[in-house]
Amino acid sequence: MAESVLELEHVSASVADHVRVDDLSLSVQRGEAVALVGSDASGKGLALKLCAGLEMPTSGTVRVLGVDPSQASEEEFLHLRQRVGFVFDKPALVSNLSVFNNVALPLRYHTALPESEIQDRVIARLRECGVDALRDRFPAELTLGDARLVAMARARVLDTEILFIDELLLGLDAEGLVRVRGLVEGYRKAGALTVVVTINAPTALFGLMDRLVLLRDGHMVAACPPVEASRVDDPMVLDFFRFH
Repeated sequence: MAESVLELEHVSASVADHVRVDDLSLSVQRGEAVALVGSDASGKGLALKLCAGLEMPTSGTVRVLGVDPSQASEEEFLHLRQRVGFVFDKPALVSNLSVFNNVALPLRYHTALPESEIQDRVIARLRECGVDALRDRFPAELTLGDARLVAMARARVLDTEILFIDELLLGLDAEGLVRVRGLVEGYRKAGALTVVVTINAPTALFGLMDRLVLLRDGHMVAACPPVEASRVDDPMVLDFFRFH
């Protein structure tokens, strides 16, 4: 039986800019790739942060790897944070640290590994994301796409079990899209990593996903395999796919 690593039960929340999520229920199995899809005002970004335990619901329950972040002790929450990785739409790299040291930061903070092993792990993740040649650069010297790939390497350096990526397509040129496609394909083939992303426009990368969760005004319109999404009988969904 498939193991559920992420569960939302009748979750509602809102933030100051009036973005909201209403009565959202969702279950994600280990190894799945799931995209939360919709416009900027659909609530998908807030939903992703709720899934990752970065925002707390006003009602309903979230369980990430069996833990309810709103009920977790400080120690439990810290342990959970080490098991999940989050890539923000703005990469949140530390400006005065090199690419290498940004990616090494979680290892230095959360482990007692020797520097030689830290170096090996960091280089392996940078190489996996196709940005190992940038190891000595600083965030201000990176394109947005490269900075997000570095952030992805940092989010994976602790061998996280779930990877959350906000606005998967943001800042990626054609080469970056190829890199991301290869990464997601590799993660899916390995089967152990669960990937949950947000996407605001139809893309060929939909084909890498097990399910699309279509959101409008904070509500889930449908959850289905990508091949079925354009046939969902909803005016917003039909317009979304027609005009892209």
